[in-house]
Amino acid sequence: MERSMMTFEGQQFGGTPGIMEKIRAVGQVHHVVKSVDVQPSLSEQAIVVFVTGTIKIGGDNPLHFCEMFQLCAHAPGQYYVHNCVFRLNYGL
Repeated sequence: MERSMMTFEGQQFGGTPGIMEKIRAVGQVHHVVKSVDVQPSLSEQAIVVFVTGTIKIGGDNPLHFCEMFQLCAHAPGQYYVHNCVFRLNYGL
């Protein structure tokens, strides 16, 4: 959606084209999820999700990460990511 926003390591990207461009630029990744927490949002049409785990980017050594995103309904049974914040956790 055009009002969606992603913050990746402190850099902000807005709208579907900007977000998709950043995701493609990161390259191939492999996630191992350690924990997932979910909460209702202000709207009954949305939830907030917090994920932690490890990620390999381009086959490099795994790094710890955390990611928070808000899923919003836009049609029955269909959701999109409205807000996303992603950070690598160095020094753990």
